[in-house]
Amino acid sequence: MLSLVLMGASLGGCASGGAERSYNGSGQGSGGPTGGGPSGGSGAASSTGADGTTAGQSSTSSGSGGSQSVPLPMGTDPEALLPTRIRRLSNAEYDASTAALLGTSERLASSFAPDSRQSGYTVNDAQRVDAVLVKQLFSAAETLAAQARPNFAQLAPCDGGADPESCAQAFIDSFGAKAYRRPLESDEALGLLDVYRVGAEGASYEDGIELVIRALLQSAGFLYLTELGNGAPDANGVVTLTPPELARSPAYLITAGPPDQPLLDAALSGKLATPEGRTEQLLRLRQEMKAQSDERLVRVLREWISLDRIESTAKDSNIYPLFDQVKSAMVEESTSFIRTVLDESKGSVAELLGADWSITSNNDLIQLYGAQAQSGGRVSMPTRRGIINQGAFLSVHAHAHESTPVLRGLAIARRIACLSIPSPSSLNINVVPPVPDPNQTTRERFAVHSTDPECANCHSTIDAFGNAFEQFDGMGQYRETENSRPVDSTTVISVGVDFDGSYQDSNELAEALAQSSDVRSCFARQLFRAAVARSDNSITKAENAFVAEVEALPLEQQGNVIDALVTLVSGPLFTHRRTP
Repeated sequence: MLSLVLMGASLGGCASGGAERSYNGSGQGSGGPTGGGPSGGSGAASSTGADGTTAGQSSTSSGSGGSQSVPLPMGTDPEALLPTRIRRLSNAEYDASTAALLGTSERLASSFAPDSRQSGYTVNDAQRVDAVLVKQLFSAAETLAAQARPNFAQLAPCDGGADPESCAQAFIDSFGAKAYRRPLESDEALGLLDVYRVGAEGASYEDGIELVIRALLQSAGFLYLTELGNGAPDANGVVTLTPPELARSPAYLITAGPPDQPLLDAALSGKLATPEGRTEQLLRLRQEMKAQSDERLVRVLREWISLDRIESTAKDSNIYPLFDQVKSAMVEESTSFIRTVLDESKGSVAELLGADWSITSNNDLIQLYGAQAQSGGRVSMPTRRGIINQGAFLSVHAHAHESTPVLRGLAIARRIACLSIPSPSSLNINVVPPVPDPNQTTRERFAVHSTDPECANCHSTIDAFGNAFEQFDGMGQYRETENSRPVDSTTVISVGVDFDGSYQDSNELAEALAQSSDVRSCFARQLFRAAVARSDNSITKAENAFVAEVEALPLEQQGNVIDALVTLVSGPLFTHRRTP
């Protein structure tokens, strides 16, 4: 019986059919995610009726959680809006959500099955819940609910007393709304009350409450975020996000966690209906929840160029005996460097790519770099400009036993220049690695790509970027020779970008990338994909519209993480959705 009740509670926000439903004028549910709860994937909203609004008019959102009117700017192309959707929390968002809900510091999701990725980003709407994750979610809910038991007095508005069921109902209404990040519907509250009764029968009030928490933590209402709106689409198929959705979006965008009470209050009072109100709340969260915001934004920037893979990167200890000794320092360096850039220049891509300093106090890493230690943990690195010349990037984008122009070149071409480089498999090309040769440098061996007609077209671009890093070995240590032969890191970039030119090495290239308008635009594109949790062809128009908005900003604001996020939350891409 217990397992059946928990299963019912986990499907669609406690025995209902969807993570969050849209409602028509009669208040009856009219849509939800396909399959309901964690094992069901996602779906689109369906609703009935029409409110007659068109682009340039106000599209009103009403129903659960309040009502407000958010005008769609005149001339907005509905096809340039994001589609309605439901997405599952990423593992990091799960941990941030349970921490906010229960006050726990445990990171149980770190042991979950790894997140799937879209364009390298873990926050995306392709996340699913398979049988393995179902078991992990069940176990985590059991652990977290048991750990919360001593804190029930703080989590609940009452402590059972003479009327435990009434107290349980009060707990469900208040705690359930926090878990779902919106007010509960009556059938959801009744379903959770049934869960309480099963847990308390023949036991205690605390047993019932613990079972309710377990059910909530496995429910679709907790595990999924919706962007469905709460009314019929207008004549152009456009809906406005509900107030709870408008509150959730900036919170998860900037902190990876749920909205706090001031943000919820702002949503319900209609303040998030204005660009100024949304911007104010975003910047407030950035300031007041800085630790959570730093963690979220550092994660995005590490995923941008795959620096988060350094933790799982291994090297051949016979070739790189120092790697294990400095690996943890490389992890900390990239994290501290990004955090400092976020604090000092709002996450400027010019600083990320062009800084002549880094952050580390590890003597082994400082010695490996040949850097000059300064005060406050800074090191001067004039010959290692920016994050792409740091050990984490150079180690991740290399093999266990050698440097690899292809991996480093692909990272620059795709992630920093936004050049379209197809994979060999998509072209039906079987890649044969260059034959090892102790009498040649890596660059000389990989030059075979330029002689192969099938490979030359792509590798003329890839290798041009990658060869610039050949003064660094597979773990990022400087070298002048390889296999007793001089290393050549000169390169010529000629791919139709504003930084086309000749460069002596990756240091010169990094300086050019840092000042490039094409790179600033690419950076905005990457941030958009990470921020909206989608990067497929269905959002190409929305992505292009956002990049155009960023390009129209004053030069000093282009290429900055915080300014890009402000641009996003202040526009219709943040408040409106098109129905598929």
